[in-house]
Amino acid sequence: ELPGVTRDLVTAEVEWDGLRYLACDTGGIGSESEDPLQDLVAERAWEIVSRADVVVFVTDVRAGISEGEMELRRALMKARKPLVLVVNKVDGEKLEAQAAEFYSLGIEPAVLISALSGRAFDEFLDAINATIGIEGHPLAQAGSSEKTESDEEQPDIRLIVLGKQNVGKSSLVNALLAEDKVMVSELPGTTRDAISGIFAYQERTFELTDTAGLQKLSRMDDVDYYSFTRMDMATRTGEICLLVLDAERGVEEMDKRVARRIEEYGRGVVIVVNKWDLLADEEAARQSYAAYVHRKLAKLTWAPVIFTSAVEATGLEELLDAVLLAHENFDRVVDAKALRQVVDEETTLYPPPVVKNRNLLLHDVYQVRTRPPTFVVEVNDARLARTAYRNFLENTLRKYFPLEGTHVRLFLRGAGSSQQTGASRSGRTRSKG
Repeated sequence: ELPGVTRDLVTAEVEWDGLRYLACDTGGIGSESEDPLQDLVAERAWEIVSRADVVVFVTDVRAGISEGEMELRRALMKARKPLVLVVNKVDGEKLEAQAAEFYSLGIEPAVLISALSGRAFDEFLDAINATIGIEGHPLAQAGSSEKTESDEEQPDIRLIVLGKQNVGKSSLVNALLAEDKVMVSELPGTTRDAISGIFAYQERTFELTDTAGLQKLSRMDDVDYYSFTRMDMATRTGEICLLVLDAERGVEEMDKRVARRIEEYGRGVVIVVNKWDLLADEEAARQSYAAYVHRKLAKLTWAPVIFTSAVEATGLEELLDAVLLAHENFDRVVDAKALRQVVDEETTLYPPPVVKNRNLLLHDVYQVRTRPPTFVVEVNDARLARTAYRNFLENTLRKYFPLEGTHVRLFLRGAGSSQQTGASRSGRTRSKG
C-alpha cells in the first residue's frame, strides 16, 4: 500500500486467449512523490512507454483523480500509444459508483478491477487483447496459443546477485545485461525488487536477478523487509550466487551474514570484488586481497574471487567464465569408484581420532544427488565424528575432484545420526558405480 515502492522495471510473461506478451511494471510517475530518485524513476518509465505496444494507465478509485494523473493523461495522449485505463481497488458497489468519475479521463477501454480480490481480471486481459488486436497492429498476428520449443526453453543458468547496499550490484547487472534495466544512483537502497533479465554468453543463456541491497535488521522499514524477503526467495530458487563486495569497504559483518545464508541454501558462489578500478590493479594485490576475503569469509574458501569494475566493464568475461565453471561443478557427478578409492586412501593415511576409547569406522561413501553435490559416508557411529574430521572429509573431496565454486553437502549415516538432515533422511537411493 505504500506509494513509490517500485523503482526498477519488473517484468513477467503473460498469455491470454492466444496472445503472449511481456508485462512491464514501471515505477510510479507523479508530481506528488517525495522520492529523491523520482526523476530517474520517471525517465525510466517514459523510456518503457516509448517502446511499449500498449500502455496500461492504473489509477486508484479511493484516491480519486489527482492533478498529477491529469498531467500524466495529457502526456500519454501526446505519446500516441494505445491506452487501457484500469481503475483499481474497486471492491463493492459503492466504490463502483465512485469509479464513474474516471470515465471523464476519456480513455477507452476502461476497466474496473480489484487486484486484491482478482475482480474483473479476465475483462482486463480481454481489453488488452482487444487493444493489441487493432487491425494492422504487429502483435495482432504474432500471438499463438501453440507454444513452440523455444517458448518452453528455460535459462541454462540462474544467477542471483547479492550484497550490501551501494556496492555496485545494479551497475554490475546493467553491465552484464548491456542495458540500463536496473536503476543506479549513489543513494543506498535504490533497488527494492528482485529484478530479472536474460543474456547469453558462450552459447549459454543466463537469467540474472538483482536483489535489494542488505542492511541491518534494526534499520529496516516495511519496504526494506519486503525487499529482504524477495532476496531470500530469489536465493532459494537460484543456482549460482554472485556475492558482490566493495573493494574499498572490504568484508563487513553483513557480508558474513550473506555468506552464511548462501551456505544454508547450498548454492554455488562466485565472490565479486567490485570497484577494483579504485585500487592498484596488480597481480600481487589481487592475490593478497583474495586471501583476505577467504580469511574473512571462512565458510566460502572454495568460492573463486573475481575482480571487476562495473563502471569500466572490466573483469566481466573472467566473471562469467567462473560462473560457468561453478555451475558445471554445482551439477557435478563424481565417479563412484574413484570416490571410494580416494576416501579410503586418505582416511588410511589420516585416520580419525579416537573418541572416548572408540574408533570412527568408515564403511562406505557415495554420492546421492547433485545441485549441490551431496555425499553420504556410512560409519559405525556418527557421534564419533568431530567437526574437524568432517571438514577433513570435505576438503578431501575438494582436493581430488573439481568442486570449486559449489557448496558440498556431506552427511554421516550410522548410529547417532538421527539428527542429521538432508541426504541422510531424504530416502534417496544409493548411486551405482
